[in-house]
Amino acid sequence: MENSTPVRKSQRKRQRTKYSLDAFEGLDILSDDSQILDAGQRDDEDEDDDFAFNDAIEEAETPEPNDLSLGEGSDGGEGSSTRSYNEEGSVDGSIAGSSPDSLGSRKRNHHGNQVPADYQGPAIDPNSLTVRGTQDRLHSRGVPETWKFASKWDIYKYMLGTGTEDLANFVLARDKWGNEPTLPKREVNEYGSGGFGHSFSHTEPKRDMEATKGWDWYYEHGGKEQFAARQSTCVLAPEEGLDYMPKPKKPEQSVLMGPNNKENLHKVKTGGTLSVSEVWKEATTHGSKPRSSTGIRKGRREGWMLNVGTSVKSLGWAPNQTGVTQYLAISTFSLVNEKATKTSSAPQEPTIAPAYAPSTPSPACIQIWAFRASTVPGREGWMDLSQPPELRYVICTDWGPVKHLSWCPVPRNFRNAVDDGIVDLGLLGGIWGDGKARVLDIQCPSSWGAKTVYCRYSQACFESIPPETICTSIHWLSGSDIGAGCANGFVALWNISEMPPSGPPDTTASDTTTPGLKHPYSRPWFYQLIHQTYILSLKTAYPSHPHFLITSSMDGYLRLTDLRAPDVDYVYSIRSRIGADSIVWCDPMQCILVNEENNFVKAFPLRRFFTSVGVARLSSPVSSLASGIAHPMLLAGCSDGSVVAVNPIRRILNSKIPYYQQTWFQHDWTRKGDGCSRISEGFKVESPSLTKTTDGDGKSREGAVQATIYEEPARITQVAWNPNLEYGGWAAAGMGTGLIRVEDLAQ
Repeated sequence: MENSTPVRKSQRKRQRTKYSLDAFEGLDILSDDSQILDAGQRDDEDEDDDFAFNDAIEEAETPEPNDLSLGEGSDGGEGSSTRSYNEEGSVDGSIAGSSPDSLGSRKRNHHGNQVPADYQGPAIDPNSLTVRGTQDRLHSRGVPETWKFASKWDIYKYMLGTGTEDLANFVLARDKWGNEPTLPKREVNEYGSGGFGHSFSHTEPKRDMEATKGWDWYYEHGGKEQFAARQSTCVLAPEEGLDYMPKPKKPEQSVLMGPNNKENLHKVKTGGTLSVSEVWKEATTHGSKPRSSTGIRKGRREGWMLNVGTSVKSLGWAPNQTGVTQYLAISTFSLVNEKATKTSSAPQEPTIAPAYAPSTPSPACIQIWAFRASTVPGREGWMDLSQPPELRYVICTDWGPVKHLSWCPVPRNFRNAVDDGIVDLGLLGGIWGDGKARVLDIQCPSSWGAKTVYCRYSQACFESIPPETICTSIHWLSGSDIGAGCANGFVALWNISEMPPSGPPDTTASDTTTPGLKHPYSRPWFYQLIHQTYILSLKTAYPSHPHFLITSSMDGYLRLTDLRAPDVDYVYSIRSRIGADSIVWCDPMQCILVNEENNFVKAFPLRRFFTSVGVARLSSPVSSLASGIAHPMLLAGCSDGSVVAVNPIRRILNSKIPYYQQTWFQHDWTRKGDGCSRISEGFKVESPSLTKTTDGDGKSREGAVQATIYEEPARITQVAWNPNLEYGGWAAAGMGTGLIRVEDLAQ
């Protein structure tokens, strides 16, 4: 060719390299006329091969081994098939410079690859995938990867969407809670920042509709009467009720707590209480710090310590309680009862992993404690320190240990007044040791100073179990729909309002269409394989997106499923080396908060579920998470006994702004003597690094990473925020020793 560019030939000899394995051999990916240079299949006899570029140049400079071409040759024409874009971003046809003269002058991009000098389009990543015959970039998820290298607007757009309502709700949440470092504030300042409030996506008309029409099935269509007919209860004598209570090894727990360097030893009896404010009385009555307008010294601890006997399994505040009394449901490990069943002489069935098989029937209980709020003017919503908490009601069952509890969170207006001295707490869902998911309609005494009422539940108003498996977790989708994850990876969803017209459930009849499912009303309307193995946790994106189901499994994946089209609309997260047993939904941020490996807490945005943002880093593995309903603050209970508070909305807004977290208290336990606990508090706010490392907990020796194994009684087993708006700052933390700390953390 007359105008061909001279070829610069290399004089050095190349080492013969030939690979017997071809990654693309046998794949019909490229056309027969594609011009490709395989650097690994060169011949020593032909070491000066020419490189063809789009058939426009017959001879060109021999590229380096790592160089990649921008396009493929084609017999259909001379020009490259790469398209350029104008300033508005629209397609402008093939790029200029299809002639040999224009392609002969090239420049190198930041990857060292050659790009036409007059190319005016966007930057081309030579490692990106291309469709044969075109230069359209393929994105594996349909959206560009702009999380790290993009403007704030692009980050918000791909995280929240372009809808005005979605963006407005997030901006309002940012303005209200974005300035709070770690803990919520009780009062709203002059700029509208701080205070308690509902999620801005959960508007007042929506709440009113849920509280009224959402419960018509219960009040107007016979749901209440059906529940009363099915649920079988009887009041037990105190002596009989004590058989269902936990039986600890010792009658009291020793606790060392108080201000720093002024700790005192206290004894908390099983079923007893200890006032945290009394422990700090000496520090709160002496000193020079100012007092607030209500006469309470700033920094005073307002809370209580409870002793429920054994390790706490589940915690939950009763929602929709607007009065001065708040109720906390507690379930514990029944270690003594489980050991007794294992040593029984009954014939043993074939060995099955305990996590996948139902346990033998054994007595267990759910304790409901009552906490009173202050009625002093100016101190509404604060704890009443003059009235100790009371064990008001005990739910006694024979279905094995209570593994999980979940109150129905949907707003509700209690229409029909119950008898005097009785308060309606709502519907309580749970998973028991026999593997069944149940729903109980709870009503307990409301008078203070009365004796504890022990009530035995022999039949629940709703119960079900899928065939050949057990339920592992439970969560509410609405006021009438409840879901449960199963040990076989399935998820079952029931509508508890669809029941037979009258009469108790038939425990002998079986559903012929679904083997193993008893009672006509217990058949789920959704039963589908979601994971390949044991489901650890189940949540929904209620209240803004109740049709989105979030599940975690032992396979290490999180899955987001749209129940409107579960077969096609689902996405998995990045796999973690450990299964996430604690997941919570934060509605103001539209994110799922999950505990992950390396002691991290990460947020998975709803619209970018395949990516995560680190929001906290703890000193030990996370055992429990709780996100506020009246605010977005997060509590994380850890294996080393620490409870850490963090405001995750600050991290989601901008990774460059200061980020803080604060330890509420630290629980330590020693086995010396009969065992003793120590509560340390008064920690400063810290700003940790969220950089992922492989240093474990910072201890290494001779290049080996060391991890600490903590005593089981020392860990924080459960944490919970109060969902009621006026008492949104009340938090509870259960420990492995059976101690529970309840405190008002609002500033």
